[in-house]
Amino acid sequence: MNFRISAKYIFIILIFFILSILILNYLNRNKDLYSEKIKSIDSSNEGKTVGVNIEQNQPNGEKIKIVAELMEENEEKKQIKLIKPITRIIKKNNETKITSNIGYIINNYKEFKLNENVNIYNINKKLVLKTEELTGMFDTGDMHTNSPVKIQIKNSMIQGSSLSLKNYGEYIKVFGKASLIID
Repeated sequence: MNFRISAKYIFIILIFFILSILILNYLNRNKDLYSEKIKSIDSSNEGKTVGVNIEQNQPNGEKIKIVAELMEENEEKKQIKLIKPITRIIKKNNETKITSNIGYIINNYKEFKLNENVNIYNINKKLVLKTEELTGMFDTGDMHTNSPVKIQIKNSMIQGSSLSLKNYGEYIKVFGKASLIID
């Protein structure tokens, strides 16, 4: 038996061999890049939960729902840190929305503290409140801040140096040099 290999077949085998090497090299490189991305994601979010949805129903029919981008739980301090939390408090079909950049839930879900760009909205009461920090209790709806506040209620604007809210905003007291502007 005499085998003769023509230049055409050698060229085809050589092309196939080069393509195989290139494909294997490409797959190995992408595999390494993908594993590096997973390692960086896993190490940066260790002990953290991404995409949080917490819901609590009170015995009196009130609902509290908290959604956040990121949650870190500190078991030593017994507190939860939330990044970009949005809290919705529904009381008798009256919804209050509270947003901030950072939020803390402390004392076994009884108290909260909000920092950086705190906003409270209530469409039914036509209320908008803006401040830099706010501390309060979930069960009573009492909140207070020692930071400057701006409150808009219907067609009125109130500014003050600190604030106390009772019963989810049913009673609002502004402290310091407060100013009232009515449109």
